[in-house]
Amino acid sequence: MFGKIKIPILLWLAAGGYSLYALIAGEDVLLISLICFYPLLIYKFFWIPQQSNVLFWGQLVQWLSVSIQILYCSATGTTLAELMRNTIFPVSQFPFTITLSIISLYSFSAGLFLAVRKLKHPDLNTIAVQYSAKKSLFIYVAISVVIYLTQIVIWAFPSVVQLIYFFFYIKWGFFFLTFYLVHKTAKELRLILYLIICTEFVLGLSSFFASSFLYIMFFTFISIAVLQRKMINFRSAFLLLLGAGLIAHVSILWTSVKKNYRNYVTQGVVSQSVTVSKKDAIVNLIRSANDVRDSEYKDAIVTLVNRIGYVQYFAAATAYVPAVKPYEYGKIYWSAISHYLVPRFLDPDKETLDDSKHTNYYTGLNLSGADQATSFSLGTAADAYIDFGPVFMYIPLFLFGFFCGTAYKFLFRRSINQLWATIFTMPFFLLVNIYGADTKKAFGFILIYFVVILLTQKKIQNIVDPLLKQ
Repeated sequence: MFGKIKIPILLWLAAGGYSLYALIAGEDVLLISLICFYPLLIYKFFWIPQQSNVLFWGQLVQWLSVSIQILYCSATGTTLAELMRNTIFPVSQFPFTITLSIISLYSFSAGLFLAVRKLKHPDLNTIAVQYSAKKSLFIYVAISVVIYLTQIVIWAFPSVVQLIYFFFYIKWGFFFLTFYLVHKTAKELRLILYLIICTEFVLGLSSFFASSFLYIMFFTFISIAVLQRKMINFRSAFLLLLGAGLIAHVSILWTSVKKNYRNYVTQGVVSQSVTVSKKDAIVNLIRSANDVRDSEYKDAIVTLVNRIGYVQYFAAATAYVPAVKPYEYGKIYWSAISHYLVPRFLDPDKETLDDSKHTNYYTGLNLSGADQATSFSLGTAADAYIDFGPVFMYIPLFLFGFFCGTAYKFLFRRSINQLWATIFTMPFFLLVNIYGADTKKAFGFILIYFVVILLTQKKIQNIVDPLLKQ
């Protein structure tokens, strides 16, 4: 059950020590404390030993979006003004915006916990012995091949593409199942599993988007964390820090080369489609990564910090609303809900979402949009601020968290056992990270996945469960 674990003394010392350092250094100790103690809170309320803990990991990534810039400045002795030099964003608004953002995360987490707090999580080991790792490996490969072969074809059916796309998220549930069963019941299959993971990673390198190879790294990281008996000990800490470091290194290299790489794979055409062969794309990416110089690597770190950190657009909105544009009093959030009352397959002419257009309207910025194959979203917290102001914005975010938790709980309880519950809820690692997502999309992503799985859950279990049994 959620909320039963004790926070290790090492985490208390880390958060308290950093807050004390902020006080001595003359930094905003209240803001630093709010940032430092949030991971402890979500660890307390969302961590269960040897479970998938996707709600914890998803919220931790969301926390990075809010905190990474100010933590980077604090750790390196730079200022936010230096970090954001040569940008169009109002740096003077950053402390205020980050404070609003971190309180937003507390509100979202409170709603999420209220929804899931009574869920019971039986031991995975007692159920795992009923299932075959070899069969799970075969099914995972089959699912991956089907998705790989159809990922382009599905876009030819715009009225149902979102339904199919989010149904494919279930792949990550089967990835976890396979990873877990292989390591618990069939260690002789580990080499084959690792080769499959490496193959997926390499194939992902030929994509236009980093998510194609980063997702396999994220879910491998989460799966490794589940296998650790204790979260806080030397071995677990070493493995998880090693994994986090590898993800960070790959992300920095990608940040350094992606502009030239994307120009190469699109052959200079403004699009998000790869027009060269996968082999050429992979070779070009690896060669470019090997050629990254130290100075470029350091510049990429700063760029990545500002890419992960997602408060700058919110900061621009706080400078623009209500000074130029008035508060919307619920218009944005109601629009997000009403947008999905009629599905696209019933209304093919429904508005196409353009994040940059929405962001430009409420910030006064002139960002490129869909016509330039780019997208800049404000995020759910910024939209809540625009709708309700800095005092009441936390109410819709609390309700958003409750909605997300309710969807998670419903799919969890409708599963026939703990392993199937984990399969169906594993994608919530991606779905719960809503801070930087457009409100319509964040709401829609959760709703679509929930509805699609709700309609197919029983059938999937009836067909696949016997195939997985020993």
